[in-house]
Amino acid sequence: MNRIVLIFTLALVIGCTDNESVASKTSDEIYSKLKAENFASLDLSNFGGNDWTKVCFLGPYNEMSEKALGFNWQVSEFTEVLKSDGHNVIVFATESEVIEYVVHFRGRGDFWQLSGKCFNRNNSKFIKGSGGDFVPPKA
Repeated sequence: MNRIVLIFTLALVIGCTDNESVASKTSDEIYSKLKAENFASLDLSNFGGNDWTKVCFLGPYNEMSEKALGFNWQVSEFTEVLKSDGHNVIVFATESEVIEYVVHFRGRGDFWQLSGKCFNRNNSKFIKGSGGDFVPPKA
């Protein structure tokens, strides 16, 4: 009987696991950099490879990726995490294509105040704002 309960429990856990909620390598690297900087600043120009020209942010409940990016790319076709409060999606893109997108837990660095905004690679350094969320440095 215990074996049946164990098998059922394992099947339930495996079936309910949300693979999108597992941190990606890039998300882990961003989190490591944030910890190294004591969550005070983050330079995203060193992430997402060499080909992107802008970084865009989509916060919880903001699935308007096409509007933010300026070209046809629907985040909802790749992930549904923005239907909850727990994640941001960071998109590294050119003017016409997504190079990489990163599902990032808000508890590991929150970018919700940047939701719907894009920044060019030369302006992809962010600091912790007064509310604890990341914002671009003031000019």
